[in-house]
Order: sequence, then structure tokens, then C-alpha cells
Amino acid sequence: MKSKFNNTTISEMLEKLEKDRYINSEKTIKFGLEVYSLCVYANYETGMAFALWCIGEAYLNMSKYEEAMSNLFDSIKLSQRQNICDLQLLTYLTIGDTYFDAGEYEKSLDYYNSAEKIANKITNSKNYFKNTYEYYTAKIYNRIGEIYRLLRCYEEAIIYYNRAVNLDRKLNYKATFGGVLLNLGNIQYQLGNYDKALEYLNESLTYLISNDHKIGLAEAYGIIALIHEKKTNYVECEKYFSKAIDVSSEMDYDYCKIDIILDFSNFLENTGRREVAIYKLDEVYNISIENKMYAKSMEVCKRAISLYEKANDTYNANRYYKLYFQNEKKLEPIKLKNRARNLKAKIQLDRLEKENKSILEKNETFRIKSEELIEVIKNISIISELGEKITTTLDLDQIYKMLHNTIHIFIKDSAFGIALYNEQKRIIEYKYLIDNNVKKRKRSVEIDNKSSLAVKCLRENKIIVINDMSNEFSNYVDDENYFIRNKENNDLNSAIYCPLTIDNNLIGVITVQVLEKDSFTMLTIEMIKALSSYAAIAINNAIKSMNLLIEVEQRRKVQLQLQDTNNKLIYLSENDGLTGIPNRRKFNSIITKEWNRAKEKKSLISIIIFDVDCFKQYNDNYGHTDGDGCLIKISHELRQALMKNYFAARYGGDEFVIVLPDTNIEDAKTYGENFRRNVEELLMPHKFSKVGDVVTVTLGISSVIPNDEITITEFIRLADNALYEAKNKGRNQVRCFQ
Repeated sequence: MKSKFNNTTISEMLEKLEKDRYINSEKTIKFGLEVYSLCVYANYETGMAFALWCIGEAYLNMSKYEEAMSNLFDSIKLSQRQNICDLQLLTYLTIGDTYFDAGEYEKSLDYYNSAEKIANKITNSKNYFKNTYEYYTAKIYNRIGEIYRLLRCYEEAIIYYNRAVNLDRKLNYKATFGGVLLNLGNIQYQLGNYDKALEYLNESLTYLISNDHKIGLAEAYGIIALIHEKKTNYVECEKYFSKAIDVSSEMDYDYCKIDIILDFSNFLENTGRREVAIYKLDEVYNISIENKMYAKSMEVCKRAISLYEKANDTYNANRYYKLYFQNEKKLEPIKLKNRARNLKAKIQLDRLEKENKSILEKNETFRIKSEELIEVIKNISIISELGEKITTTLDLDQIYKMLHNTIHIFIKDSAFGIALYNEQKRIIEYKYLIDNNVKKRKRSVEIDNKSSLAVKCLRENKIIVINDMSNEFSNYVDDENYFIRNKENNDLNSAIYCPLTIDNNLIGVITVQVLEKDSFTMLTIEMIKALSSYAAIAINNAIKSMNLLIEVEQRRKVQLQLQDTNNKLIYLSENDGLTGIPNRRKFNSIITKEWNRAKEKKSLISIIIFDVDCFKQYNDNYGHTDGDGCLIKISHELRQALMKNYFAARYGGDEFVIVLPDTNIEDAKTYGENFRRNVEELLMPHKFSKVGDVVTVTLGISSVIPNDEITITEFIRLADNALYEAKNKGRNQVRCFQ
């Protein structure tokens, strides 16, 4: 760490703050404030900037976004003033993380991109840490990849993650490498590539553990647990869930802990432990409420309602319904924002009215103009009504027409236009243009056009008012040939260009042009400003809504594609590629389910294992293609012979297995004998068999009532022993073991 301040105490405290900032968020905030106060006393702004960044990061970990942003923006100001390049970058990253956690991915991406721009300056700038351009770039790529992952744009996510991985591998940045591998593992899990996911995740654990990255460890353990659940490795699943919960508890990161416990409750439910699952949900709900994580609280409520309804606990199900709607009410800040903006515009208009009254009282000589002003003020209610209408309208064309009609009430315009700024194309696009009551074709102006008044207005974010075009134009644009190129505008003597802005973000420009000179008074100018405030809100809302609809539709398509892919992957993972019947993996899942059911009901369950007699000789002499055909025919016959609740699978090679729930040994033997005879009657030639001239099968059967003294493995082994006994007795027969 670099520090030009020679106070040893401050340097040591800053180093300790850097070292311990991930351990406990509350302690980090408390200690960070102490360090900040000491730096203020010493007038050490670089240390102040670093302390504020650590404090902001700690608040982010606690999901206290408002406090986080306040400290982070203060840190930015200080690091910019001191020109500390890497602190600016890190603060932009953390601000991006704050928006990321809040679900504002668009704003988050903007800050990540800003961080990337600063990263390009790292090498030749003053920095707080000794890290390289590649180190920070890898961090940024990882963050951007994470956004795309959450949006389920997996191809884009993998591109950015691989960029980060390549940088980390190249430069051996072990501190960040584990996180990137974790994210790649997460994507492979989402895609259903569980073995590939485990490769990434197990490799990530090495780096996460060595760097004591508890957040990453908790997430990695949680995903590994989910993978083992998918693979029906329930013991391993529970072990990793336990690890994930322990780590998340250690680091005081409740957001992560909530997600893990939610997944764990699903696992508990799926493994028949509903009461424990409900207890965990009650626990995690209290955590989410304590931290004001209302979205998470609603998620927990949904899960709790489902479990309580399954348990026929109407009282607690209704209790969580009420809690769900209580939390929903706390997630409605948008209306408050719009009201605040509308109030701001109304306050502006009230100020105008007071100014006008003051003018009337002080100077009677302005009576005529005052009367005109009073007439305009009467239109304040019109503007207010318009504001309410357009801020609740999402149709852009309708917004443009309403704005034009309102302005036309108090300004007899000859030309009216609304242009929006396209930052990507670097142009101003006129979306609505009226000239002498005639709608004109849409046109655009390049942002580098120095002869455009609209461009000047937008670039400087200042209103331009011209009451005498021929004499005042040169005050704004240095272009002697303007009137020669724009002959159609030579008759327009007054013009106003007003920027459309929201929180200093440029939306576009409104322009009003009039034939007469001196058409714009102070009050009409202010009224146009007020209308522009409403217009900016309305247009921004409409554009966001339109973009959101597009985004939702894109996500829906991606989700459907992913669902279809997952279904295909599930089918491929559970069915034998040759015969089309279920494979051994599916059998393991079914036998566990049926075994547990039989154990609970104390009912009989039987199993048949059979293979093809002398199948090696069949393959060796007829060829593998005919061998495959033989297995397919037997599988087809097996499908035909299955009873309603029976299940069959290819166990491996020429060996097959049949699960017979609620079936005693006699019925199982009858079924097996019928199937053996059916196969024999297929009359598939087998001249090389030791049994006969056609293909035959040998079957082994076991039947038990499951209890604690016998396992599934032993149950299967009994059938397997019966099979080998039948083989030793001459094949093409059925043997039982009960």
C-alpha cells in the first residue's frame, strides 16, 4: 500500500482496515469511522477516501444500499480530488455492485464500464495499491460476466468469464481466480453440465480457501450441494449444505445465508423432512426482515406458504400470506419518485407565481406585461394536469402530441420538435417534428455538428433562447453559411431549445420556433422549463417501459430455450441411448423412491435382474450391430410386458432390471417366467448359444419387505445371486431368493 503520510499510527490502522474488511461488516464500519476521523484530523484525504470505500463496501455487504452509496460517492469525490486512479476504479466497481445487488443491472453495467475506462489509465497514474491493469480488468470482466449470467445470457457471460480466467491464469492472480472459476461452475450447473460444473467448483475451492474468501466459499459449497442433490448423492449434498451455512454464518453475510437456507429447505422437503424445512424457513424469514430484505422475505413467504399448505397447516399458511403482502407494500418506491419529481415541478411553478405578484406590486409600469404573465399563469393548472397525464402514459407518440398541444395553448408556434439523444449512435433523432401544422419526416443530427443549436443545447445542458434569430444566432453558433443552407428557417425569428434531463442524465431536446421576434418572455421560458421537466420524466418512463418489455420478452425466449434444453438433457441423462429405456442412473432414483415407499407402507417389493444368455458369443459371431439389434428387440418386448406400476431399465451391457412394487415372490416369478417365454418366442437365431438355437434370457428374483436390517444394495445382491444360481443350473430359467 502506498502512503505519503508519515504518521505510523494512521498507516498501521489503514493496513488493518484493508486486511480485516471482509471479516465482519459491523466491525469494519466502526473501525473505518475511527480511521476516517483520524485521517480528517490529519487532513489526509487519500486515507479518508480509502476508509469511506471500505465503509461503503461493508454497508453493501449488509444490504444497506442508501448508506453504502452515500459513503461511496464521498469516496469518489476525495479520490478524484487527489487523483488516486485505482481508488476511483474500486469505488466505481463497488457502486456498480450496489446497483447490482439492488437489481439495477443497467446502472450497474454503466459503472462497471466506467471502471474499465479508468483501468486503462492505471499504469501511468498515481495509485493506492500496487496492482496492475490486468488485475483490475479481470475483476471488471468477472462482474460483467455475472450480470449476463443472472440475465441468463450464458454465452455472453462465458465470454467475459473466460477473459477474466485468461488474465488470472496468465498473471497468476489467485485472489480473483477462485471467484471466476466459481462463476463458470455456476453457469455449467445452470446448463445441467454437472460433472463439468464440479470440475470448475472443486478447482475454485483451492483458491477460495487459500485466500479465505468466505463469500465465494459459501456460494461454492451451496452449488456443490445442489449438484449432489441432482445426482441423488444425498449424504454429500447435506454435508456441503452444512459447510455453506457455517461459512455464511461466520462472515455475517445474511443475503448469501438466506439463499443457501432456501435451497437447503427445498432439499429437506424433497427428502421427506418437511418439518425441519419449515423450521429453517421460519428462521431465515426473521433474518430477512431484520435486514429489511423485503424481496427475499417475499421469496421465503412463497416457499413457506407452499410447505404449510402441503402440511395442511392453514393457520400458518394464512400467516405467511399476510406477511407476503406486507412486504410487497414496502417494495413500491417508483410512485414516490414520480411524486417527488411532480412536486418539484409544482414548486417551481409556485415560485414563478410569487415572482409575478412581486413584480405587480413593485412596478405598475409593467402592468401590460404583468397581465400577459397572469394570463399565462392561468395555464399552470393546464401544465399540472398535463404533468399528471403524461407521467402515467407510456405511449411516446401520445406524449409528444400532448406536449405540443399544451405548448400551443400559450405559444403560437410555427414549428415544434422533440429530439432524443442516441448515445450509441452519437446522434440527436427528431422523433416528432411539426412545421406550419404539417408533420415532417423524422431526421437526425450528428452530435459533432457545430452548426446545430439543438446539439449546443444538449452538449452544454443549457436552455437556448433567441428572440431575434438574425442578430442573436452568432452568439451560439459560429457558422456564416447557416442561413444559406437552411433557407426554410429564414422566416423564423424566435427560437427556444430546452434540454430534457433527469438527474443530470441527458434525454433529449424540445424546440419551439415562432415567426415573430421577441416571442419568449421570462415567464414563458420558465413554463417551457416546467413542461420539459414533466416531459423528461414521461419520455424516460416510456422508454424504460418499452426496453423492459423487450428485455422481458427476450428473457422469456431464453428461459423457454433453456427449459427445452434442460428437458432434453434430463432425458438423455436418464435414458439409455441404444434401447431408449431408462438407464442405471434413473433406476437408482426409482429404486430409492420405491424402497422408501415400501418401507413406510411395510409392503412387499420385488426386483428381477436378467441378462441375455451367451451374449458375448452372439456379439463375437454375429457382430456388434446385430448385438445392438438383439438388445433393442428385448427392450421392446420388455416395454410391452410391463405392468402398470412396474419399472424397467438397462442395468449395463446385456443386463436389465425390473422393479415390481407391491408384488410378492410368486407373482414376480410368474411375471418373470412369462417374459422369459416371450423372449424365447421371438425366435432370434443364436447358433452359438450353450442353451439352444435361439436367444434366451436368465432371470434372478428377490422379494422383501424393507426394514432397517436390509439395505437396497443387499436387496439387489440377492436378486443378482439368484441370477448366477440360475446360470449355474443351465440358464434360460427363473430363480428366486426371498
